[in-house]
Parts: sequence; C-alpha cells; structure tokens
Amino acid sequence: MRIEADEINIRPADERDLEKILEIETRSFKKPWSKNLLLYSIRVGGMFVAEIDGEIRGYIAFSKILDEVHIENIAVEPEWRGKGIGSHLLKFVIEKNKDCDFFLEVRPSNQSAISLYKKFGFFEVGRRKKYYGDEDAIMMVRRKEIIRRTK
Repeated sequence: MRIEADEINIRPADERDLEKILEIETRSFKKPWSKNLLLYSIRVGGMFVAEIDGEIRGYIAFSKILDEVHIENIAVEPEWRGKGIGSHLLKFVIEKNKDCDFFLEVRPSNQSAISLYKKFGFFEVGRRKKYYGDEDAIMMVRRKEIIRRTK
C-alpha cells in the first residue's frame, strides 16, 4: 500500500531524531554513516525526516552549494520500503531546490534506488571505481535545463 502525500509529514531532522535515524541507517547500508556524521548533517540543516503517524520511517541527507544539490543519503526502514516514502522525500528536496542541478552516487546493485532516481529525471554520467570499497558507484545527475525543456 502506497503512502499518500497527506499521510506523511516531512520536516527538518533535529538531534532528538538521531537514534532513530542511526537505526534506519545501520539497517539500510553495508557501510553506514557514523553517529557523528549523521549528527553533523542534522546540525547543518541538510537532513529531513519522513514521519507517518508521528514515527520516523525514513530520511534524506543532502548538501547544497550555490545551485548544486548533492543527495548524500536516502533511507527508509526496511519494512516500509516500496510504499513511496523515498519518492516523497526526494520530491520534497527537489521541489525546495527547483533551480538547482542534482548529483548523487548509487551502487549498481541498488536497482530500486536507480529506478527511483530515473523516475525523477536523473541519468547516469559516469562511474567511480571502487567508491564503496567492494563496488563501484554510478554517478547520476538531474539537470535543471533538461527538466525544464521536457515539461
């Protein structure tokens, strides 16, 4: 069952959310971010959480420099995946930064993430060898000029 926009609350993360974010992070990635790195992202304002019925179910971390946004991390609790939470988070950040280009790296083995990014207009521009240690990274971009022309 997909989560509708009116069922989800996306808000800036704060330090009280750290333990839940860390739990989602460690359940989601082979090489999770450290608690300190997550805390830093919260403190600089580059992290938003998705709440359903008052419970955090996912988050997105990003950084912005001028007109470029780097999607650094996006994760959803395993039992809540496939319900559209990742889409809502990504759409939220894109809408808040409409006049920006977007960049990210993703594991080639993470086909669900690649499909999500393509749905939002991202395309592959290259590879970073052994970026994850055990796996290369696909570099993906979403260019504002291309998105404008296709609308």
